[in-house]
Amino acid sequence: MDFRKILVFIGFTFDLLNNLKIKIMKNLIIQIIGFFSIILLCSCQRTIASETELTAVVDTAAIVVDSSTTINKWEYHQSTDKMTSQSVKFAQILSNESLDLDFPYEGLNYGQLTLMKRDRLNIYLEIDKGQISGGYDNNFITVRFDEEKPIKFSYSEPRDGSSNFIFIDNEAKFLSKLKQSKKTLISLPLYQAGNQILEFNTVDLKW
Repeated sequence: MDFRKILVFIGFTFDLLNNLKIKIMKNLIIQIIGFFSIILLCSCQRTIASETELTAVVDTAAIVVDSSTTINKWEYHQSTDKMTSQSVKFAQILSNESLDLDFPYEGLNYGQLTLMKRDRLNIYLEIDKGQISGGYDNNFITVRFDEEKPIKFSYSEPRDGSSNFIFIDNEAKFLSKLKQSKKTLISLPLYQAGNQILEFNTVDLKW
């Protein structure tokens, strides 16, 4: 056999092996890149899913917070005094927002405005917890009907000494303003909590 032909054959064989190695390496590199691309894509999808879940949680939390502010309406009921057989008429409404008091009165704490008619008209304001206290010479609340100027009304405390309950004086004037108003703000003095405001949706009072 010709020696030169053998050398040519050997050279051709080495070139073929080198090309084969290069193709194998290329395929291997492509497979590695494809593998890491799949991992990266899955990671991005998980991140997007996590952000979507977080957004949903935040939106839900916002809904819960917003639900603490509601627009309440007047409620009416009537009863009969068994001792006198007299009819007693009531109109009541809850405040739209809660008071913000410290321990031991923290948590949701709404006000309720009530009109009661038996022999005469009584208007009283009650809070769930806390002490309405303006002091001996400061027994008044400040009331604003719609966009009018604030008006001061004196109040009387109940005979049983309840501190979360007051009778509003000058009932006729208060009722007259109330029947014309859509929104009523009442600023009341609270023990060790300063003055806080209760907002009532007083539109469409039927009295």
